[in-house]
Parts: sequence; C-alpha cells; structure tokens
Amino acid sequence: MFSRTIAAAFLALWAAAVPAQSHKPLYTYQGADRDQRVLDGARKEARLLAYTSLNLKDSMPIAEAFEKKYGVKLELWRSSSEKVLQRALTEARGGRYAVDGFELNGPEMEALRREGLLEEFYSPQFANLPPAALPKHRQWVADRFNFFTIAYNTNLVKPADVPNSYEDLLNPRWVGKIALEAGDTDWFASMVKSMGEAKGLAFFRKLAQMRPQVRTGHTLMGELVASGEIPLAASIYNHNAERLAVKGAPIK
Repeated sequence: MFSRTIAAAFLALWAAAVPAQSHKPLYTYQGADRDQRVLDGARKEARLLAYTSLNLKDSMPIAEAFEKKYGVKLELWRSSSEKVLQRALTEARGGRYAVDGFELNGPEMEALRREGLLEEFYSPQFANLPPAALPKHRQWVADRFNFFTIAYNTNLVKPADVPNSYEDLLNPRWVGKIALEAGDTDWFASMVKSMGEAKGLAFFRKLAQMRPQVRTGHTLMGELVASGEIPLAASIYNHNAERLAVKGAPIK
C-alpha cells in the first residue's frame, strides 16, 4: 500500500515541475480516464526524472515497482532536501526544466512553491492520504511522514540515563554528547510549535549551551550512534535507528 501510493504520486507529478503553460487542465483533470491520459503521456516520453531526498534503500525499490507497473523508466537524482532545492532553483533560473517531479521534505517543497516552480494538481491517491498531508494550495502533498525521535548507543548510555523527555537533554551529563542534524528546520519548527514559541525558543537556547555536535545526514547520524562515535542523537528518523537495530547494532 505504501509503495503503491508513492509510485502513483510519482506518476501524478510527471509534468508538475514544468512551467504551467497550458498543462494545468491535465494536472487538475478528474475524469474517469485521468490515469490513462497521464500514463499515455508518460509513455510517449518513455522516462520520468524525479529529484528526491528519500534514501536509496527506500527509493530504489519504489522505482523498480513503478517501472514494472507502468512501463516508464524512472530516473532518480537523490541528495539532501537542501541540495535538491538548490539544484532545482539553479536549473529554473537557467531556463532548464529537465526534472518532472520532486519528492522531498516539506519546507523545501514549500520553497519551490513560493518560487513559482510548482502547480496545483490532482491525484486519485489523495483519498489514501490523511487530511494533514494535503495543504490547501495542493501544489504539493505529503506522501510520507518522517517521525523524529531520540536515538542512543546502548553501550554508552545506561538504561537509567536514557532521556524520558526532550527537557532531559539539558542535563549536564549530555554536554558535548548530543548530535543534531544540520538541516532539521522542520524538527525545530515542530518542536517550537508543540512547546509554544516562548518555551520552545528558550529550550533551544539552553540546548545550544550543551555544545551539541552538528552533523549532516540522518542516515549518517544513525550510523555514528551505532558505531559509538556519538552517544546520543536528538533528532533522527525512527526508521534509521530501527533499520540498524534489526541488524543487531547497539542502538535504540
């Protein structure tokens, strides 16, 4: 179900990254033959180029399933959301529109929308998504949610010391031992929204005094925690930790 939904989302975006011109009627078309019209157009082009931040362990199986189902070659260019955004903006300003669709984090998608690089579109797969995945403008929708969590090395952190809340990260024992992902603006925003602006900003000011290690890449952070180079990561995707734990790595 998850893979089919994302594969269909790629198909829905096959023209969504191209300047609007006269394509909007196709983007928003909801007739019974909608999928067939989009698929016919995609097969004429024979290939689909998508820029994504989804790690290759997850994106490649999706690409394979997509190609098998639709008979359209799916080419992926994968990097961090920040680098995908930079590339997209650079190409657009140079008048190059080779990319067909984007699949990356929400803040960067919103930046693309504000730069005028996206257009409203419709997909029957919207029915499979929760309301929170659908912004009012419908120029991008969420096809996956990233769950942020704390991860720690079980050889370096005693069970009694495992943080039970984010406020526990402010304990002096964690000075210099916490890692943060450099691009987690979405985590920062979510935390501040959840805590309330005054309390949230005060928390991050105190967290900065803990001298955290700043690293780039959630997959890398998981591996550094598992190897023991970092005792604890404050913002990591849960699947990065779980994938390593299943293999027997000392991470929870």
